[in-house]
Amino acid sequence: MTRHWMMASFLGLILSLILPRLAAAEDWLLVETRKVPDTCAHPLICLPKSELESRHLLKLTKKNQNSFFGFLKSVASISGIPNIAVAGLHPPDPQTLHQLDIAPKLRPLRDHPGVYFESSKLDGGDVTAEFSDMIRQRLSALGLRFLTKEEWENTPGKPTLSVRFSARLESAGCIVPFSLSMTLKEEVVLVRDPSQKISATVWNYSRRQNLANTNYGPTNSLFEIVEKFEADWRAANRAG
Repeated sequence: MTRHWMMASFLGLILSLILPRLAAAEDWLLVETRKVPDTCAHPLICLPKSELESRHLLKLTKKNQNSFFGFLKSVASISGIPNIAVAGLHPPDPQTLHQLDIAPKLRPLRDHPGVYFESSKLDGGDVTAEFSDMIRQRLSALGLRFLTKEEWENTPGKPTLSVRFSARLESAGCIVPFSLSMTLKEEVVLVRDPSQKISATVWNYSRRQNLANTNYGPTNSLFEIVEKFEADWRAANRAG
């Protein structure tokens, strides 16, 4: 007879009928069973290929919950399954994502977890040597966190702040103005295929040399960009 591994997580097996009910506070538990192919060398490897068998709600007292979880532990072939092993069992549904409204332009700045800002190129430039200190000071005061590399690696989306400076050039009598831009990028998934992840721009603003104003320099551009970010950040979080 075909043998199947049955995975019972928090979500578990349907045993409410054999557990007594007591007149005490009860909690709702979502109970789910999945069938894992028995052709796997190890069932944990095949959890993403498992098929949903049933899904129910149990209303159990604390005492009955203890009995329920104790029973599961006593019959389980494998216990202590890590979160990463079941992370892909309930992927986002493209049709459900398709029905979502487009977020307002500044919504991604609300309750933001912070950014990673690698500034060595700025710090090494003659014109931009002090730019990163100013950016960190102003945006930290605003409430934006600057993440360490380790924090960034563990933050969903890996938000990254970057500043790019292009110097003023003259070529064949033509002036190519300097430009400065600040960009906040994050990793996002495609609505049509949530298994695909790409990098997307969450916020961007740029300024370039004002040829009508000989006193307008890169530092002026930086101040305007930072002020724009501050205004957008306050608007986004005030709306929350």
